Amino acid sequence: MHLSTGETPFKFVYGTDPMIPVEVMEPTLRMETLEEDNNTNERRVDLDLLPEVREAAHVREFACKLRAKKKYNSRVVPRKLKEGDLVLRRTIRDASSNKLTPNWDGPFRVREEVGRGALKLEELGGRQVPRTWNLANLRFYYS
Repeated sequence: MHLSTGETPFKFVYGTDPMIPVEVMEPTLRMETLEEDNNTNERRVDLDLLPEVREAAHVREFACKLRAKKKYNSRVVPRKLKEGDLVLRRTIRDASSNKLTPNWDGPFRVREEVGRGALKLEELGGRQVPRTWNLANLRFYYS
């Protein structure tokens, strides 16, 4: 059973819960209450109700995603950098880096905001840094 939908994938496809081999071999309440002649009609009803089951699962999944989004957004601190701010950028790890390598490079000056959260940087001497940097990989430099 999926936590976000509350249903099993088998039920989404076939409209009913699967019967495991133990239920067939051992007498269970489900097998004892099974009526062969009425089973076909019940299966048709289950298949007719299948779109409603899928819709209810969709609503539960959407609610679960909203809860996760709300929890994530409650911990995110929005940052806004403007042109001229000094920032540090996260270092890119490669084979030559070790645990003593600094985690942040800089300072750099914000040259312009290219898009939502994408910034172009320049060194303090005025030389442009070659690529854009995401706001998640930058932090404000306090001088």
